[in-house]
Amino acid sequence: MEKDMQKERLWWKDPTLWLSVLFFVLIAVDQLIKIWADHYFIDVLQDPYARIKIIPGVIEICMEYNRGIAFSSFANAGMGWKIAIVVGTALLMAGLAVLFFKLDRRRALLRIALVFIVAGGVGNLIDRIIYRVWDPSTATGIRDGVRDMVRLKIIFDFGVCNFADFFIVAGAVMLALAMLFFDADAVFPATKKYKALAEEYKEKEERKKAEKSAAQSEKNTQDTDGTDNG
Repeated sequence: MEKDMQKERLWWKDPTLWLSVLFFVLIAVDQLIKIWADHYFIDVLQDPYARIKIIPGVIEICMEYNRGIAFSSFANAGMGWKIAIVVGTALLMAGLAVLFFKLDRRRALLRIALVFIVAGGVGNLIDRIIYRVWDPSTATGIRDGVRDMVRLKIIFDFGVCNFADFFIVAGAVMLALAMLFFDADAVFPATKKYKALAEEYKEKEERKKAEKSAAQSEKNTQDTDGTDNG
């Protein structure tokens, strides 16, 4: 029994460790692709406006710098707004990271979703900080914002995005799937595993309420006894 418990504690079996590794791998992938695209279009081709068709009418590789957020929103906003975006993004990512470490390890898909979302948010946050998007003096048109390099033209032209954006979208999809089907709080638990986990969480919540109610009752009794003795 003790040996089994020791095996469970082995560091290489810790899902939190491997999800943390995944987090840094995702950021590294995003940054390396950004570095490659920036170098290739600016230094090799020497044409920041070049377009490379990967799948005609579907995917193009190009180079654009976004000083705003999604779809270049707030690109022309004032310094105050841009500082607020940077600080707000940092706080949101920190909050999601804290939530990740507080979640039960069995809520795997939800935790993976948070890893993708936070990695994507941090990947773009790095660019905003490096290129000081809030400072008007850094707006040169080249190497001055979040580095985007993939233009998707499926049905609609979604504009130019990067791999950090892909990670955020993938995380959002996983988050939706978790909340709908594959989590303790899923609206429609897909398997017996998640139904059992939901029941366990429900029982824990009921126990907490009962313990809180008992503690409050005991406190009220003590207060009443103290008043009577006084």
